[in-house]
Amino acid sequence: MRVLMILIPENDVPGSKRDPAVRLERAAGPYYAFRDADVEVVLASPDGGPAVMKVASGGEASTEVMQRFERDKHAIDDFSDTLSLEQVYTDDFDAAFCVGLPDSVWRPEHKNSAGALISRLLGAGKPVAVMPSGIDLAPKGAGEGLLIVGDGSKSPIPAARALMGAVRQLQIKPEGNAT
Repeated sequence: MRVLMILIPENDVPGSKRDPAVRLERAAGPYYAFRDADVEVVLASPDGGPAVMKVASGGEASTEVMQRFERDKHAIDDFSDTLSLEQVYTDDFDAAFCVGLPDSVWRPEHKNSAGALISRLLGAGKPVAVMPSGIDLAPKGAGEGLLIVGDGSKSPIPAARALMGAVRQLQIKPEGNAT
C-alpha cells in the first residue's frame, strides 16, 4: 500500500489567517501509524522541499511519538524532502492523508491547491483522510471516494488506521480474493 501524506500549512489557503505551519505532532502520529503497518508513505507539501512544521510547546511536544521522531533520521529526512503538489500523480497512490486545511475540494480555479489534488484523488475513487481545523466540502459530497474527516486532538491516528482499512477493503475482489 502506498499513501500520499499531504502537509498543508493552514495559512496556505487564500484569505486564511491561520498558522503558517503544520503542527508536527498532528503529522508524526499518522506518519508512524502508516510506517508501523508497513505502508509506504510519500510526503508532499505546497512547494516541496522541507515541510513548514511547528512543534507545540508543553505536553504535546513531549509525547512518545515526538520523542521517537526526534531520534528518527529517516523520518526527519522524509519531512525535509517532500514532493511539491505539482509533482504528485494520483495513479501512484492507493490513498491520501492530509494534515492541514486543504482549501475547497471543488473549485476548479484552484488547480494546484491541495484541495484540487484531493478532488482528483476522490474522483479517481481513492480514499482520503483530512485532518483540518476547518474544511469547505464539495456540495456533491466525496463522489466515488471515501472522505475521512476529523479535527479533534485524538483524531489523527484513528483516521490513519481507518484510511488503511478502507484501502484494504478496496483491494479485496467481490469474490473475497485479494488483488
